[in-house]
Amino acid sequence: MNAEARPLAPHRSVIIIGRNSLQNRLFAGLIEQRSGCSCLIHSAEGLDGIPFAANALALLDIESVAAADIGAQLQALSARASCDSIAVINADESVAFGHIVTRPGVKGVFFRDTSQENIVKGIQAIFNGDYWLPRKILCEHLERTRLIQRPAPSEATRLTRKEIETLRLLATGNSTLYIATKLHVSPHTVKTHIYHLFRKIRVRNRVQAAQWAMQNIDGVEPTDR
Repeated sequence: MNAEARPLAPHRSVIIIGRNSLQNRLFAGLIEQRSGCSCLIHSAEGLDGIPFAANALALLDIESVAAADIGAQLQALSARASCDSIAVINADESVAFGHIVTRPGVKGVFFRDTSQENIVKGIQAIFNGDYWLPRKILCEHLERTRLIQRPAPSEATRLTRKEIETLRLLATGNSTLYIATKLHVSPHTVKTHIYHLFRKIRVRNRVQAAQWAMQNIDGVEPTDR
């Protein structure tokens, strides 16, 4: 096992939605070996029968899905399966995915050439409550939403120093545990800072918070994934 890939808790589970191909079987074995969680493969047909646990992660394989049909696939998965966490795998970098991050439950996107190490890191990050979105996709989403009325920049002055430090670290894709270590506080304190700053800048999730930070706080840029 890669020294940087820490095993997840045994109750974690991953379900690959796609073909029962050799590639996906090898991928499932890799996930189990590197992350320590169970991984099953299920066809995109008959999603009603998938026994999704509340903390399961669905990996939607879109390698053979036309770009125009990806949204419908995600909608079907959200509607027909009790799954709150979804990530797209085998994504084509030539396709615009900015709209994907607005879909309910979507927490990550992995391109076809994403390294095994980053796939495992991404799965771990999602299980820890974070998002795993490449910089390209964050920028695309920002371009799509920058015309939406945003909170007045003066709201940045309402954030405490610790909240601004938390937001800077959060906006660059860091986990709650990492932020807590960096700021020398407990994860609970970090969650409290995140709750208050979300309320102050009027956002609902980390992706929106990152966008707000890039627009309103100097020097904040998303990191490459």
